[in-house]
Amino acid sequence: MPEIPELEVLKENLCTSLDGKSVKGISILKPYIQKTLVPADIAGQRVTGAERRAKYVSVVLERHRITVHLMLAGRFKLIASDRKAPASSAALIEFEDATSLALAEEGSLKKMCMWVFAEPETIDDLKELGPEPLSQGFTLERLEALLSHSAERIKNFLLNQAKIAGIGNAYSDEILWRARLSPAKQASKLSHEDAEALYNAIRSALLEAIEETRRLTGAKIEINETRPFMNVHRRKGEPCPRCGTRIEWVSTTSRDTFYCPKCQTGGRVLADNRTSKFLK
Repeated sequence: MPEIPELEVLKENLCTSLDGKSVKGISILKPYIQKTLVPADIAGQRVTGAERRAKYVSVVLERHRITVHLMLAGRFKLIASDRKAPASSAALIEFEDATSLALAEEGSLKKMCMWVFAEPETIDDLKELGPEPLSQGFTLERLEALLSHSAERIKNFLLNQAKIAGIGNAYSDEILWRARLSPAKQASKLSHEDAEALYNAIRSALLEAIEETRRLTGAKIEINETRPFMNVHRRKGEPCPRCGTRIEWVSTTSRDTFYCPKCQTGGRVLADNRTSKFLK
């Protein structure tokens, strides 16, 4: 699933690709994607920008915004005037210059969502989100306050969108590796030094990933999730870039967690089974 770095670059590239285009209409090709009605006065509105909040990306119009959660397999595809939209398209945002923006989703899960609403209305899900980890308001003090009230394991704390918005499975692994923290450690038991290391790791991991994603993606709006710059995520069996120890993983029904035993768990290999308690 795309996370803050991929979606931040996507937002930037949507701004560049769509700025100034006028909307002709929105076609719903697969009803599952539609979470709100498309207002009748959407036609003629000009694109004024794009925004990101957590894992939601919005195409901003003069009086409305089109907000999308891509989930696991959703993608934006810019369709030229002489091209057909892919069969996987669930919705089309059509522009007056005969181009269109396809909201496409491969596979069978079909969880991609689209809302169209007028400002200042907001999606209910957005109201429950925690702070943006790269915002000015996300300070070490705020992180420590959030940690102190959480009985979750630190991995789950990072994944909890009500605590911190926009971090997912991949970057939580990278953050914990940078901070030298076990994914099994309880959030409320982190020391001040641990919290400071976590705070710095959150910012550095995300900011560096944004720069790498810009370099890999260029001006395209196709999300690049290859992430060759990652240190531990999906690196099972490879040597840790910091100490050379074999990277391990623990698997659950919904996610895999990658970590370095020497750097993060005091040399201990976490139990790798579907009933492991540490991710619950």
